[in-house]
Amino acid sequence: MLKFLILVITFSTVANVHQVGAQNTKEVKKKIKNLEEEIRANEEMLVSGVEGLDRIKKRFAKSEKSKKVSQQELDRKRKIFKNVEARLERLNKQIKKQKRKLEDYKEELAEVKGEKNVATKVEETKVSFANNEQELAQRQERLKAAREKLEQERKAIEEAYLKEQQELQKEANKLAQINDQIKKEQEKIEQQKQAILNKKLEENREKINELEDDVFVNEEMLASGKEGLKRAEAKLQEVKADSNSTQKDIERKESIVLKIQNRLNKIQAEINIKKGEIEKLKNL
Repeated sequence: MLKFLILVITFSTVANVHQVGAQNTKEVKKKIKNLEEEIRANEEMLVSGVEGLDRIKKRFAKSEKSKKVSQQELDRKRKIFKNVEARLERLNKQIKKQKRKLEDYKEELAEVKGEKNVATKVEETKVSFANNEQELAQRQERLKAAREKLEQERKAIEEAYLKEQQELQKEANKLAQINDQIKKEQEKIEQQKQAILNKKLEENREKINELEDDVFVNEEMLASGKEGLKRAEAKLQEVKADSNSTQKDIERKESIVLKIQNRLNKIQAEINIKKGEIEKLKNL
């Protein structure tokens, strides 16, 4: 009975070990398969990108020979070329890194390991007239006094008027000075506003140029990637047409095509976003 229990326990332990090992092996194989497809998709993008880089280089060579193209435009084109070249270099490094990781997975498979997973006031005087001389003399005296008073008032009014005019002139001069000062300050403010606007426009132009360059690079990558997609689709059709191909072979090619298409969709989405940003900057 003891021997029988030992055999049962030993058999269960071995079975569990085999089951865990088989599960780990399946997971590692799945990682290897996905990574191989990622590498294949990246290699297709790299090949297409190198071809696109060659086309850009030929166009830039023609621009360098043209006298109509400014040095600034040439520098911009060189920057675009280096940008594409740098992206391809990063993609190449990514492929190498993926291949090293693939080797690790293969070794892991061999060892069966786990995952990592902003007022005027008017006064009116009435004078009554009499016919006798005394009254006439009195009237004359009153008239003389009235004239003298009138003259005095006239002079006083003239003096007051002149003084008022002088005061008004002084006030007018002060207002003119204030007006000149306000104009100068307004001109200064307008100059500052214009300077800020010019700076903003210049910054926007630089941003627009950078975004347009990025769009250019992405469109080149997109065009190249579409060519790579066509090749991958052609290979898929070949595998489907081959009677010796297994369903696994077909699924693998379909997965590669899908991964390339997903990458192209991401590039197109990035192009659309940057074009939207360009339109916003142009309308500011």
